[in-house]
Amino acid sequence: MKVTVSALATTAVLALTAGAAQAQAPTLVVSCGGVGDAGQWIGGTSETSDISVTDGPLTLSGQAIPVDGNHVSLFAVSAAGEYRIEAQPVGGGDSVIELYDEAGALIITDDDSGGNWASRAETSLQPGNYCMLTRGFAGGDLSSDIRVGRLEHEAITEGLTGGFYGGGDGSLFVGIDPCTNETAAAPLGSGPLNAALASGDVSAVNTITGAPYYRFTLDAAQAISIRAENEDADPYIYFFDGDGTLIGENDDAQIGSTWTLNSRLDFTTPLQPGTYCIGMRALSNPDVPVTVTVVAYSQADALAELYATGDAAPPMDGSYPIVDLGVLPGRSVRDVTVSGPTASWFAMDVPEAGALVINAVEVTNSDPVLILYDDLGQEIAYNDDANGTLNSEIVARVNAGRYLLAVRQYSDGYDGIIRIATERYIPAE
Repeated sequence: MKVTVSALATTAVLALTAGAAQAQAPTLVVSCGGVGDAGQWIGGTSETSDISVTDGPLTLSGQAIPVDGNHVSLFAVSAAGEYRIEAQPVGGGDSVIELYDEAGALIITDDDSGGNWASRAETSLQPGNYCMLTRGFAGGDLSSDIRVGRLEHEAITEGLTGGFYGGGDGSLFVGIDPCTNETAAAPLGSGPLNAALASGDVSAVNTITGAPYYRFTLDAAQAISIRAENEDADPYIYFFDGDGTLIGENDDAQIGSTWTLNSRLDFTTPLQPGTYCIGMRALSNPDVPVTVTVVAYSQADALAELYATGDAAPPMDGSYPIVDLGVLPGRSVRDVTVSGPTASWFAMDVPEAGALVINAVEVTNSDPVLILYDDLGQEIAYNDDANGTLNSEIVARVNAGRYLLAVRQYSDGYDGIIRIATERYIPAE
């Protein structure tokens, strides 16, 4: 991307490190390829945001980040050296940070290296202006303290010290360097993946220490899904184009309503022909084998997976297995065997408006989950744990009509019998 730095644009009032206000003054606006156009100098102005010469770190406190939004902090470096950027959520939340140079090139990104869902990255920087983007994981809203400084400055995050990340000296590996043409990467597949994906999945198994990057090419437009699997490693995957631009990332993939420590990226719009790179790091053990798989994305397969996890209601046209319970009596009870998070589906007819109570109770080795949909596939109610137990209960006001119920286990560790009870209540005249 082209460097875009406009001269002497008007500035808003900006918050200082200690939270004091700075008077308005002309200052440079740093674009970082568009990332920083609405950015805020973390020290108030470009001159007071030079972290190479500040006595201490520069901090913005309690920055409100809306759903699907972000905050961009601008800072300057006048001397090459090692620097730290951090985002510490306030009152809960999960932050993600990205650092861009003036040209808009991604330098480093991080999700959880600050510990306890905070973000932290330490990296070498050359003189120049930089844009630090902070957002909520998966587009969630967030209130966060944001800090930049030198390594000798006090950190606001705990960091991932000890364990697989190093000793008690506070050293740790954070973030990941962008994968460019010069980055050493293991090849995924023996040639362009399109032909191989037409016959099946393409995968490789290595430790993240041994193979932190994989490179592959596409010779035709292709929609794909990328997975990295081994919960003992807790892999975090990043996906770059041939120029090293980050085009996707994932930490914990959601299967149904269950979050796993595996990672997954779906590109439903076909990627264009070219070279791509998968980068990884481990939030737990980098020395256990991780299976990296690229799958040809199929809308039909994706829908089938949504039906299987209960995330979407299947059509009631006979194309997907659904047990028809018919017209619900005032009360009914049945036992079903449910294995893992694969949903069993039931259709039922409610003859008149009223309240519908559905209970799912463990008989053997179960942690049941209930999801109720109307006949258009709109979710009406969801419940995992009810009344201080692992059992589930839905209480919903319903009209006369046909409904679909998904019953599944919370995770793979459960494969027992679930007792499903339904009760209908009709308003008194």
